[in-house]
Amino acid sequence: MGEELVQPLVSSGLDVAVVASYFVAQDALQDEPDVTPMKLQKLLYLAQANWLASTEQRLFNEPVEAYEHGPVVTRAWTMYSGREIICLAAPSVHSDDPLPADVQEFLEQVWIRFRGLSASALRNLTHQQAPWRDNYRPGSYRLTIPDAEMADYFRTKIPAAHRVVHPNALVVSEDFLDHLDEDSAASALTAFLTR
Repeated sequence: MGEELVQPLVSSGLDVAVVASYFVAQDALQDEPDVTPMKLQKLLYLAQANWLASTEQRLFNEPVEAYEHGPVVTRAWTMYSGREIICLAAPSVHSDDPLPADVQEFLEQVWIRFRGLSASALRNLTHQQAPWRDNYRPGSYRLTIPDAEMADYFRTKIPAAHRVVHPNALVVSEDFLDHLDEDSAASALTAFLTR
């Protein structure tokens, strides 16, 4: 009997409100919540870019745009705007839609990695990254940051140790692959996909 390859589960195309609600809910659990609309925007960008880099699919179906203060998901900005800490200013704004397990696990890792950074630190981080820097034009409005640029940048320019990857993704270095012959590489891939 032959082996059956199983495609890892990859959710995609979520409502951005569900993803935003996850971050707001996590912030509400902290002793000192600090997720403002600006911080939320950067968390959404980092989640989308890392998801694209590890799955080639969109986490949520809204475009990420290059605004003066960094990447913005306009639909989320219309839900959460201003400068106040969201869970304190609008504690009843949330989504009851459940997250798929792979998304929840992924977003938890995004939250753990970036929750300790302030909104301005995240703004500065995103300003240093090519997807925003290459697409922002002063005085322009709503310039989309292409998915392919986010995926490529986060896959090739951000070291694996600093990325967040889909829980079913396998990250291997080119050095590792260079040391495998074709049969070993195929066997390793098959073992991963059938686990």
